[in-house]
Amino acid sequence: MAPAGRATRSTWSLRQTIGALGTATIRSIDELLLSVALAATVLVAATRRDAWRDAVWTEYKRVLREIVVGSLATTIAAGILVGFALVSQALYWLAATGTSGLVGPVIVVLLVREITPILVGLILFGRTGTATLVELSEARTAGWQRLIEVQGIDPLVMLVLPRAFAFALGSFCLATILLLTTLVTGYLVAHAAGLIVYPIWDFGDLVLRAMTVQDFVYPPLKCVTIGFLVALACCATGLGLRAGEEDLRRIVPLGFVRSALAILLVNTVFDVVS
Repeated sequence: MAPAGRATRSTWSLRQTIGALGTATIRSIDELLLSVALAATVLVAATRRDAWRDAVWTEYKRVLREIVVGSLATTIAAGILVGFALVSQALYWLAATGTSGLVGPVIVVLLVREITPILVGLILFGRTGTATLVELSEARTAGWQRLIEVQGIDPLVMLVLPRAFAFALGSFCLATILLLTTLVTGYLVAHAAGLIVYPIWDFGDLVLRAMTVQDFVYPPLKCVTIGFLVALACCATGLGLRAGEEDLRRIVPLGFVRSALAILLVNTVFDVVS
């Protein structure tokens, strides 16, 4: 009887494991489909002329100003750190191995295509995404989402649409600032260390010559898409909050996980396509 009992417990444990895995898979697919539906709805709503009323434009400019101005210091600081840690080290090791001619391609692959979009997405969430989570969580729990509906305004148009496009454009702006800061810092450090002796415009020319037409298209599109999806992840998480202290405690970690998954997904898709 003992072996039969152990077999029964083993079978029950296997069923529980498969059931938990199936439940998690179904929940993940549901969230993915809901995210796709939300993105499509926002894009369709943006094509309507009546969607961009004065209040929406005002909200769009406010959020965009918060993203660019509010994240400027953080972006510059991140660019300086990456310039010290990445560009200067890349120049050092390329000079040490006698492959200084690969300076441009290495910087383009590591910095332009990979690190900048991911880092900008994380900065965007940390500086503005968390504020969006808190603001939109209060929209439902405090009741002013209902107030917007009573006034005849679509909450999606008023709350999600301006943030989605402000995050998209703001992501591109922050990526440009981060990239320029990183390149300038890396050059200055390498030049001070004697790793390179040519002027900074020649260094910029090396990087530009290493870039292809795709590098002027895919990385900017990647940054814009990351900003758009980070905004949707934050908006969906904040508006989906239910009243309760437990939800308030877990909203930021949940928003971070969703935003990080969106960033990694976009980065992977663009890498495969390009």
